[in-house]
Formats: sequence, structure tokens, C-alpha cells
Amino acid sequence: MPNNESNKPRAKSAKPPRPEKRKPADGPQTLIIPQISPEMLESARRAASEGKTREEIEQAALEAEARHRAETEAAGEPQPKPEPVPRPEKHHRKTRAEAEAELAQRVHDDHLWLNNPVMMRGLGLAPVVVAAVNGENALMLCVAAILLLTTTRMLAVAVCHLTGNRFRPVIYVYSAAILYIPAYCILYNLFGADLTLLGVYLPLLVVEPAIIKRMENPDLETLGEAFRRGINNTIGLCIAILLVGTLREFLGAGSIFGHVLLQDAPLPIASQPAGGFLLLGVIAALWTGVANTYVRYKEEEVRHIYAERRR
Repeated sequence: MPNNESNKPRAKSAKPPRPEKRKPADGPQTLIIPQISPEMLESARRAASEGKTREEIEQAALEAEARHRAETEAAGEPQPKPEPVPRPEKHHRKTRAEAEAELAQRVHDDHLWLNNPVMMRGLGLAPVVVAAVNGENALMLCVAAILLLTTTRMLAVAVCHLTGNRFRPVIYVYSAAILYIPAYCILYNLFGADLTLLGVYLPLLVVEPAIIKRMENPDLETLGEAFRRGINNTIGLCIAILLVGTLREFLGAGSIFGHVLLQDAPLPIASQPAGGFLLLGVIAALWTGVANTYVRYKEEEVRHIYAERRR
């Protein structure tokens, strides 16, 4: 019998599936790794040139970094620590007490209006009431204050630094007396014999509280502070003297600095010491009322701001 099995077509043996060929990467791939070391970069470059995939490139880079760390630790070299990122400084919010203290200091340093030496503190009343009867006398008093007030304060502070802040009253009075001599020479060259119109109140500036009031404060200030505060006090004193002097001349004689504006004087008593005292009292009362109203308004504003923050 014929062998039927030999006539049957043999079944083809099953071949194992061939592994799919991976297509090489089109050129080197860009890999973004934070804080890439030179070893990671070199390993990633070699893997990309061999045509590996992105995952394989990342794995090779991480393995290279791990090998580098292991070698560094084995050699005992310290690992470079990452630099700390500077944090932005937080803005310091003022407390209510700090804001109120800052407002009080600003009011204290405002010698032009809120803390004027004549209108608010009552300094220099004698020369203002008696001697500043017109604009010319007021101008001479202002020049005398400019020459004496700041220089006396600075000289006295310098001497107090040398003596350890002892004998303050004596130092201030002697400083004013020493500086009065050159100040009088300058005034005489500027105004001549008209200085006699000020009478005894010009030499009395040596012991005038507006000039030597600082001797009562035990806190010793620097020369810079003495200069700055002396200038502020001088300007405030001159503003008050000129205001009262020109107003008294206008009310008492109808003129300003000798220029006649009115034929009849509106208030002749203003040129007398009694009238000057009353006029200065009215001006000081109005000045103080307006200044205190402004300070209270600023204090209420600070309270309102911090009350809103708590809500």
C-alpha cells in the first residue's frame, strides 16, 4: 500500500517571532533634566548617538549620576550642597503703638507749625511783645536769632561732649555770651544805629529761653542733630516774629516795613506792649486751635486704620 503519509504535505514548522527592529532615533534627542551634571550629560549624549529611546537615555543618565555619586562618596569627597534660595523679606507692618509714636515724633520735630517755639511753647515772648513793634525791628530780631540760636546750640553740645554732659546751664549761657560779641558786630554792620531800637532786649537774647532752653534736657544730642533742630527752631522763631511784627505795624500804624497802606491806623494800641501782648495771645490761640485739630485728626486716622485691620 502506498504510504499516504508521505504524500501529505508536510506542515510548516512554526518559526519563533522575530523581534521587531527598533527604528533608530532621528538624530540626538533633547533631554531636559534639572541640575544636569557633566557625567549625566555625557552618558545621555552617548545613548542618543546609539539610537536609544528617550526612556533609555534618561535611565542611562540617571545610572551615570548614581555611579558618580557612589564614586564620590567612596573617595570621601564632600557632596556639593545646593545653594539655598533666598526668600523674599516680608514687609514689617507697623503696630498701632509704633504708628502713634511716629506721629508724635513728627509733631515734635515740626517747629514751623505744630510745635512752633513761640506760638505753641511760649518761648521768646518778651522780645516779640515789647521789641517787635514793626517789621524792621522784627527783621533785626530774626537776624539776631539766626546768628545766635543754632551756633549756640552747636557750640554748647560740642563742649558738653568734652565735659561728659556736666554743667549744662553754665555752658549754654557762656556759649551764647561768647557768640553774642561777633553777632553784635555783624548786626551793627547791617543795621547801624537802628539796633538801639531793640533796647535791652537784644543783649537779653543771651539768656532767652528760645536760645538756651535746650539746657534743661539731660539727653545729649549729636552735632548733626543740634544743627538740624537748631535750624528748625530758628525758622519757626523767625516766622512767628515776622508775623507778629508786620501785623502790629499794619494795625498800629497802617504800614508794612515803612510803606504806608492806610492813612488811619485800624488799631493804634497794637503798637504798645499791652496791645502786642493781646494780639500775640489771639494769634497763639488760633494757631494752637488749628494745630491741635490737625493733630487730633491724624490720631483718629491712625486709630481708624488699625481698627479696620482687626476686622
